Order: sequence, then structure tokens, then C-alpha cells
Amino acid sequence: MIAQSLDISKKGSVILGTLLSSLWLTNPLNAHEKNGAFVGISLEVGRADQKTNAYRNGELFQVPFGDVSANDDGKVPDGQTGGCQPASGTPGTPGYTKANCVVNWTSRTMLSTNKDIPGRNQPMYGLGVMTGYKHFVGKKRWFGLRYYGFFDYGHTNFSNSRAANAISPFYLSDQKADMYTYGFGTDMLFNVIDKPKVTAGFFLGVNFAGNTWTNNRVGYFKDGYVYGVNTDADAYMTNADGTITCGDTTPASCDVGINPNSVYTTGKLNAKVNHTIFQFLVNVGIRTNIFEHHGIEFGIKIPTLPNHFFKGSTTIRAKKQGPLENGNPTTITGAETNFSLTQTLRRQYSMYLRYVYTF
Repeated sequence: MIAQSLDISKKGSVILGTLLSSLWLTNPLNAHEKNGAFVGISLEVGRADQKTNAYRNGELFQVPFGDVSANDDGKVPDGQTGGCQPASGTPGTPGYTKANCVVNWTSRTMLSTNKDIPGRNQPMYGLGVMTGYKHFVGKKRWFGLRYYGFFDYGHTNFSNSRAANAISPFYLSDQKADMYTYGFGTDMLFNVIDKPKVTAGFFLGVNFAGNTWTNNRVGYFKDGYVYGVNTDADAYMTNADGTITCGDTTPASCDVGINPNSVYTTGKLNAKVNHTIFQFLVNVGIRTNIFEHHGIEFGIKIPTLPNHFFKGSTTIRAKKQGPLENGNPTTITGAETNFSLTQTLRRQYSMYLRYVYTF
């Protein structure tokens, strides 16, 4: 969580803060940091956020929660109330009885958003590189500027496997995202401590960049989503011996063997994936330069723009559950309805510890 992400920031600030305080009593503004080209490499940790929303005719709506329960006969998988009725005897012999594992969806629903679902906001870890030129102005040379190109990479996993649900785009396991940020920036450099071999201070700047995301679940989103279930129909396909393909599991770990006649889906969506956007970032931190060539920095980058990564939609004749007829489930087809699905990705911030070499 956030405390985990802040651990590196605390350690970095303590190290650099100790160095600054040890030099504070020396005579400042005795310029020793030189102009020059530089390269830098950084370790980065931050937070990434994803928002996934589904809409029916432009509005959030109630979708199936995706859990199963006993039907009227109380026949459910082992480990739940009622339990499966196992097969009895040997197939092909007198007295053989098939297994009886009948499972139904519950009528439980949730709002079509992942806003309150754990797993949508996760740590992002990565690396960064930069190269550029810095120069200082004035006699005392306490103020300078640097210009540079940079490249950042970050990886995160939005998975929430404990709540992953086979029929819901809001509960996903193994949803991995990679982020690439690349561009140029400029920082103002302020030296508040200046000794013959050590200078230290802070910096403030901005970055202008391209920002590219990839997500391994794009194909899943393009296939559409379940917007309703028939609680009278068997949730799972039944094998010849009466068992169910999903075994004794719920959709939390089963993504095969679902009875297609028990769910109402949008079908494939007409989708647009927006991998790359323009990004504007604020960059701030503290820095030190040692023995002319070596620098250590601790900073934070704050991106300001989200990536509206995925948008898909389709128009279909929506279906809903009808009344039982002779004990059999039925479906009612209604008017044309527009269904859509969106996902927004954003790196919220990135803290970094950087080494800089000045030529």
C-alpha cells in the first residue's frame, strides 16, 4: 500500500538529509559545481490506478456479482451447504447412479464499476535513465538550469485474485500493465550548500513526454462482458457422469465450463485502444554533487494526465430472465440497448533515487 511505497522515500530522505545537515554550518555560496553534460540512472517506486466502468445507455447499472449458490434442491459443490451428490457404483453396472452437481447463479448484483474494489490501485516499480546538460549563472552560481531527455519504465499488477470473477470485467486476476514515459524536461537548480568538494540543494522542473501503456487484458475487454444471468438455469455445464466441469469451485477460480445459456453477454465490442498520450509532469526533489562528478538525488514525479486507455461499445437487443415454464428457465428479449466499457490508466506519482555522473 502507500506505506510500502513511502518506505524508500523515507530512507532516501534520511540519507540525503543527514548529509545536508552535516554541511549546513559551512560557508555557503562558494561556487564549486561545474557546468557540464551528465547522465543519470534511477530506481523508481510509485502508485498506479485503473478505473473500469460499464454503461447501459450511458449510465452505470447493476451487473451480476458472479457468485453461485444452492438451487431449490440444495445441490451445490462440495464445501458448500448441501454439497454435490457423488456418483454411486460402477458405470454400466446395475445400481449405478450418476453424480448430481447442479449450481445456480445468485441474484446478487453490484454497480458496474471497480471504484470500491481492492486491486484497482497498486504499487508500480521501475527504472529511469536521463542525459543532458547543466549550467549555473551569476558570480555566486547558486542558481542553475539543466535540460535533458529521459526514459522511464514502470510495471504493475492490478490483479485481485481473491476476488477475481470469471464473468466480471471488474474482478480480474493477472491483469498486468507496463508503462513507458519518454520525452524531455528542464529543471531549476538551487544550491544552498557549496563546499570545495560537495554542493547540495534542491530542484524544481517540468517534463513534456509521450506516455505509452500496455495491458495484457485488452483481448478480454474486447470480448465484452456479462450484463445479466438467469438464476433458474444451471450456472455450469454438466459432464456425462453428472459432474460439473468447474469441479467444486466458484467463478473465483473457474473460467471454463460456464453454461452459455445461463448468462447474458454483450458479445464482442467495437473497441478503440489508446496506447499513447501526451503527458505533462511536475518534477521536484533534493540533490547533492560530490567531487565534481558524482551526484545523488531523491525526487518525485507527478504526472497530471490520465490515459483513457480502452473504450468499447455495442448495440444489441438486451435479454433478461423470464418466468419458469414447466419448470424450465426462459429468457425475454427486449428493446435495443447500448452497452459500453471503458478503462482509464494513470500513474499517480513516482518517487525515485537517482545517481548522476557529470562529465
